[in-house]
Amino acid sequence: MRHNERENYLVIKIIIVLLFLGCVISAVLSFFPGKQTETNVQTVNAEHHTRQQERIEHVFFKKPELKGYFDKEPKVAHKLFKGIHSIDFTFGVLPDTQYYSRSHPDIFKRMNQWFVSNRDSLNLKYIFHLGDIVNNFDQPYQWKTADKMMRILDDAKLPYGIITGNHDVGFQKNYRPFYHYFGDERYMWNPWYGGSYENNKGHFDLINANGQKYIMLGMGWGIGGQEISWMNHMLHIYRKRIAILFVHDYLGSYGKRTVQGQMLFEKVVQQNRNVRMVMNGHSYGAARRVDAIDDNRDGKPDRKVMQILSDYQSVKGGQGYIRVMGFDLTHDKIYVRTFSPQVNRTHAFKKNKDNFTFSFDLDQDTKKSKKKRKNN
Repeated sequence: MRHNERENYLVIKIIIVLLFLGCVISAVLSFFPGKQTETNVQTVNAEHHTRQQERIEHVFFKKPELKGYFDKEPKVAHKLFKGIHSIDFTFGVLPDTQYYSRSHPDIFKRMNQWFVSNRDSLNLKYIFHLGDIVNNFDQPYQWKTADKMMRILDDAKLPYGIITGNHDVGFQKNYRPFYHYFGDERYMWNPWYGGSYENNKGHFDLINANGQKYIMLGMGWGIGGQEISWMNHMLHIYRKRIAILFVHDYLGSYGKRTVQGQMLFEKVVQQNRNVRMVMNGHSYGAARRVDAIDDNRDGKPDRKVMQILSDYQSVKGGQGYIRVMGFDLTHDKIYVRTFSPQVNRTHAFKKNKDNFTFSFDLDQDTKKSKKKRKNN
């Protein structure tokens, strides 16, 4: 009995040694494959990959308790969008920072640091500053504060666009301090920076996110005929990109367009089919409106334009409220969330004013042009 056991043990050892030698020889030969060997190896690897894929599909999609497991994995994994698992990326919004630059630099710093710290979990692609960077354009210390706080985003290489408000230029529209701190020289080396109008009084950024192409077009305080011509020209050149406009004055506190807002709506928004959203600050409050636009004048709307006001000037300059917009490309939805890193609250006004969802055509082409192309 013991003799048989020794023999069996010896046979097992021999088999193990042979298997080991076989592996070594196979590994050595793999360094000198012929054409036929390469083909065979590729075929075997492909077959192995297919079998592995079939096993994965069997485990995760055939078993009822695991079906849809991967679908529940959030694309944007941040608590602001808790329970929503289909958001692909986000854009941020910095409403008027004038009082932070004047009196509360610590809050300004906390806002921008929050964006940087949460960049990955938000899949944050861009931030809009809506103007009124400082409160008093003739006070250098306020510009120095704003410069320092915005450099938090510069150092993180986090794309953002910035424009002037009325407080940044005064009644005489003195752009010199803005040019000194936030002129195009500061941004021209950024790969996303598209171009400038009058030393960054107006500018555009080109952002690509999850296969979609955007042009973020901003224009500062004092918009006249030349500014409108430049905006229309840029929107025409980049007409295949989804356009988001940001200006300081557009919607008022109750969602009605101001005089300048109506002028921009008629002369810029309506004239350019790629414009899908307009954002502004200036007027205290949170408001929004949607307009359906009939581009080919056949009596049926071709696109919708969302217009959003964000301005939280209040105690301590606005209590640090910022906004984040989550883009769900699968369901054509945008989720807007408001948050303050300073007081850790998710709304300053009514919840449905600060946090809301709207349907949005997130394709570059309008619905009619897509339908026409499909029929052809």
